[in-house]
Amino acid sequence: MATDQQLPQNDPDLMLAMQLGTILDLGSPFSALNNPLIDQLLTVKDNELAAYSMPASVSDNIWNQINKQTEPKQANVTPLFSRSSAFAWASAAVLVIAAFIGIYWISMQPQLELVAQSDSTILEITLDDGSEVTLRPFTKLYADKSSADRTYRLEGEAFFDVVSDPTAPFSVDATYGTVTVLGTRFNVSDWGGKAVVYLEEGRVSFASNQTGEQIVLEPGQASEISTDTIQLLTEADADQYIDWQSNRVFFDNSDPQQVINEINQHFGITITINQLEDRSEISGTLMLESIQQTLDDLGLVLGGTFRTVNANEYEFISME
Repeated sequence: MATDQQLPQNDPDLMLAMQLGTILDLGSPFSALNNPLIDQLLTVKDNELAAYSMPASVSDNIWNQINKQTEPKQANVTPLFSRSSAFAWASAAVLVIAAFIGIYWISMQPQLELVAQSDSTILEITLDDGSEVTLRPFTKLYADKSSADRTYRLEGEAFFDVVSDPTAPFSVDATYGTVTVLGTRFNVSDWGGKAVVYLEEGRVSFASNQTGEQIVLEPGQASEISTDTIQLLTEADADQYIDWQSNRVFFDNSDPQQVINEINQHFGITITINQLEDRSEISGTLMLESIQQTLDDLGLVLGGTFRTVNANEYEFISME
C-alpha cells in the first residue's frame, strides 16, 4: 500500500522512471529497455529527424541539455523509493520523452526552401512542373519540400500560370490566406496587411488561414483576406491587380494608404505621410519606371513633394 511518502512500486510511470534510471546508471542505450513507447520515440528520432535539416549546433545543444539533466548523481540507496526521489526519476523520464516529442514536432514542420527571390526588377521563373511565375520586385517564393503536393509560400506578390495536374494540387500560402488550384492563371499578393487574389483564368479556392472559411473564384473575380475577414469582389478590374507587370499601377478611388503600400512593396522602400487619413481617394495611373519619377508623380497628385530621410526612406512634405 502506498503512503504519503511512498508511491506504489507497481505504478507504471514510476516503473518506467526506475528503468530509465537504471539505463542511465549503466550507460546503456535507451533501446535496451525494450519498451514500445521508447522504441517508437527512438524511431521518430532516427527516421523523422534524419529527414529534417536541423543545424548540427541546435541538435547538439538539445542532447547536451538532456544529458546534463539526466546524468546520474551520487545518492544514498534505500530499500524504498521516497516520493522526492521517485519524482526526480519521473522528471528525468518526462524530460527525455518530452525531448523526443519536441524533436518529432520540429521534424513535422514545413521544410521551406527558397525557390526564387527578385531584387529591384521583375523576375520570371519556371518551376519544376513547368508552371511559370512572374515575381514582383522584392518578392520571395518558397517551396514546401515536406509536402507531396505542389505547395508554396509567398512573400510579396506574383503572377502564376500553373500547369494542370489533377494528381498534384498547386497551392500558395500568402500569410492570411491560401490559394489552391489544379491549373489556372492568377495573381496573389501578400503585403499591406492582407492577402489578395485575382483570377484571370480557370478556377481557384481561396481559404482564410485564420478561420478556415473559403470561397471559390471564377475568372474576373478577386478576393481579399485581412486577419479573419474574407471578401469577394465579383467585378474586379484586371488593371488593379496585374498592372505591375507593365511597371505601372492603376488606382480607381483607392485609399491613399493602399497606394503608399503598393509603392513601398514595389520599390522596397518606406514612405511616411502624416495625416494620411485626411486625404481624398486617388484615381489614375502611376508609372513605376523609377523611384524618383514615381514619387514626383505621386507628389503632384497629393499636392506636395517627397524628401529623402535615409536610404530607402522618404517623407512627404505638403505644399498646400
